[in-house]
Amino acid sequence: MASPSPAAALIAFLGRAEALEELAAAVARVPAAVRARAEVALFVQLGSEPATALEARLGAHPALAGARFLPDPRAYGHGGRRKVVYEYARRQGFARVCVLEPDGRHPPEALAELLAASEAGAELVIAARRGAHLARALQDFVLDLRVEDYASPYRVLACALLARVPFHLNGDGRGFDTELLIQARALGVLPRSVPVAAERDPSYSAAEGLALALGYRAHQLHLTRHGQYLVDHGVRYTRKHHPSSSHAQILAAIRPGSLVLDLGCSQGLLAAPLAERGVRVVGVDVRAPEEVSPALLRYHRRDLEAPLEIPEGRVFDVVVCADVLEHVVRRAELLRGVRRYLKPEGRLLISTPNVAIWFYRLSLLLGRFEYGPRGVLDETHVHLFTRSTFRRAIEGAAFRIVRERVTALPFEVVFESTGKSRAVHALASAYHLLARAWPTLFGYQFLLEAEVRTVLDPPAGP
Repeated sequence: MASPSPAAALIAFLGRAEALEELAAAVARVPAAVRARAEVALFVQLGSEPATALEARLGAHPALAGARFLPDPRAYGHGGRRKVVYEYARRQGFARVCVLEPDGRHPPEALAELLAASEAGAELVIAARRGAHLARALQDFVLDLRVEDYASPYRVLACALLARVPFHLNGDGRGFDTELLIQARALGVLPRSVPVAAERDPSYSAAEGLALALGYRAHQLHLTRHGQYLVDHGVRYTRKHHPSSSHAQILAAIRPGSLVLDLGCSQGLLAAPLAERGVRVVGVDVRAPEEVSPALLRYHRRDLEAPLEIPEGRVFDVVVCADVLEHVVRRAELLRGVRRYLKPEGRLLISTPNVAIWFYRLSLLLGRFEYGPRGVLDETHVHLFTRSTFRRAIEGAAFRIVRERVTALPFEVVFESTGKSRAVHALASAYHLLARAWPTLFGYQFLLEAEVRTVLDPPAGP
């Protein structure tokens, strides 16, 4: 059979070789309008029957003829079977996928409404059954979501969403669906609920779902680490708004009207808020020009591992290196290059994470030191600093440190907050006091302001 078009949906029914009539009855209930724009697949447990014999029986059945056949030789279990179907849907180029079982929990008649919601732009659509208000309220409280039915496995997912979450690391049991919901939440994808009259699943308790929710919160706080929640955000860095964050403190340290060189500017996070204060920003990064903020005055695409050569002179009031140094192997050469573009009276603003913060000290005591997609142990970091080694690196590059600042833990990121939560703001403010009192133990990042000790370096030519 030919590969599906990218707009096609895959409707996968899970069944057993000894219950083909039950499977056929469920497939026959799929609305004609859905069959016209979706493809049906049968993921069937083989039992003792060879796959070729079962496929022949499926093909000869009037209601099942023409459906794709996916054999399940190992009886993978609730989550395991969904992993196989989801991976198959991704590899075959389907845009969305739905898994059903031929029982009262998955009425095929609801597919039209579920698919319509998915086609309207929802990346995760859940067929919600009413009831279990206390259990739902507890999970809402822990996860800060508003989901009608956390336990429902009947859902339509965009394959683009599946490509961004490590669902293969989820459990093979009934908790798979809750873990997938949490992964979507970690990406900022909010589910859309569609009310469906269906039977509840007594095999999955609210306590199990609540335990998974609490486990996710422990992961966010680095008390535990779970690989399935290390999702792909696409954009690695986002601006943090709390006054104690490195972004806010860098913005506050730059005077209006300054000319700034932002090395490793990422997508140009600081350009727009600085432009509002009359600050002109020239950015340098490896991103393609179309990926960076239009608020930048100029943009130079450069690899910071190479000697810094850009068509700018010694004209900058401030050079910003916000969480860049830990990504660069040739750190000393980069810092030497900075001096060639900084005015004699200019300042370097440079920040880096503190690897000696308390929870990494505790993690080492527990035998845990795991890299991830963001944070102090960002998997792209090639060097980690303590306060003393960071200061030594800057002073060793012929800079004189004139001011040191410290940041709080990024609770906005930890709790996926928008930066408007009063509770998160208060927590960050209280923690910042602690970090300032004992920076080497509680500081999340160090931010140094430094001036050039000598201007003997030849200026760069524009």
